[in-house]
Amino acid sequence: MRALWLALSVAAATTLAAQNPGDSGVAADSTQLETLRQEVLDRYRTRAHEVLGLNPDQAARFDSAQVHAWGQRRPLMIERRRINQALQGQMQPGVAANPDSVSRLLDARRRVTQSLFQVDDQEDHELAGFLNPVQRARYQEFRQRFRERIAEAVRNNRPGMRRPGLRPGLRPGGGRRPRP
Repeated sequence: MRALWLALSVAAATTLAAQNPGDSGVAADSTQLETLRQEVLDRYRTRAHEVLGLNPDQAARFDSAQVHAWGQRRPLMIERRRINQALQGQMQPGVAANPDSVSRLLDARRRVTQSLFQVDDQEDHELAGFLNPVQRARYQEFRQRFRERIAEAVRNNRPGMRRPGLRPGLRPGGGRRPRP
């Protein structure tokens, strides 16, 4: 279990770069990041199978639903990242933001967020066809915890986004993070 979450944390640290491979400028990095992303998705599915107690038929249907949902989510997440970067560019301290541009970006971000919620709803509707209500609730909880861990890992690995008083390599409470 710890190894899974360690892998997820490593993947989260590279999520932003993986979403926009052109940032690194190196094709080998993009390939490595894509491989890591796929490994995390595979581990995610495997762990979900365990948490939900899926039988082989359910596991196959779950995997199919995941491939479909992730395929819809990924371009939306990339678009949301692009929008957020543009908003950050507009909202730089000491630089006057263009209100029309900011308004368009906020509207676009709202539309993308709504689309992401729709993907979740479609996924939940598809899962309702073969998971019982308890399994669906467990999956929603599992998915939310995963997202929270990814978001925290990304925050902790972005310059300027670390929690106050927390040096790199230290856990809250002062303990050192284990080395991979």
